[in-house]
Amino acid sequence: MALIEKLNYSVPVAILGDIHGDADRLEQMLRLLGSRQVLVCGDLCDRGPDAKRVFDLLIARGARGVRGNHEEWMIALVNGRFDPFALHPVMGGEATLRSYGFEGRSPGAIESQRWRIPLAHQAFLLSLPIAVDLEMGGERYWLIHAGVPPTTRLAPGATLADVVPWLAAQKPDTLLWSHNEPESALPIDRPVIMGHVPQRAPVDLQHVIALDTGCGTCPPYQLSALLLPERRFLTV
Repeated sequence: MALIEKLNYSVPVAILGDIHGDADRLEQMLRLLGSRQVLVCGDLCDRGPDAKRVFDLLIARGARGVRGNHEEWMIALVNGRFDPFALHPVMGGEATLRSYGFEGRSPGAIESQRWRIPLAHQAFLLSLPIAVDLEMGGERYWLIHAGVPPTTRLAPGATLADVVPWLAAQKPDTLLWSHNEPESALPIDRPVIMGHVPQRAPVDLQHVIALDTGCGTCPPYQLSALLLPERRFLTV
């Protein structure tokens, strides 16, 4: 798994906000997107009822993108270790286990059934980087699940272009777990596309674009996408 994946597109793309197991809304969005290349900004599973079908739909569509903090426990499980924190109500991993048909909820029972996660799903999870260095029609963006913490301090001699590579290598959890409100985001070398922090509607503040609109988890329970190169939103 690469910490940062470089993607360059000359065709229209759509970057999806947090999905959280809402396969019905994802399916509706994919129909509206037509043939666009799909990227995701993480938090594909948990809380919502059908994470398994979410992964089926994304894999069939050839989606790319980044992992979110909610994928971390699934990746650990694929690697043989279950984190019991996944079952805490704030995480909502119970819904994901149910969608895959896991029986029992002890760590040992869950680890012994990781075969229930199809190999294609396992490969997809393991392929998700911490960040995507995205180029679209000559414009460059960072795709990062939780955005860049406003408290990030640059080392002497470092440039704004060094921020994401340094954090991905040295403090990757900050790019997955930090609660970074878009309004407080640190301006860096290019716009950052993020999810993680639910908004009433998607937000474009020029230096940061926030796409989590509560799909599968909180009001308004909508799924939003950023369409590039138009740089406009689609919400269902």
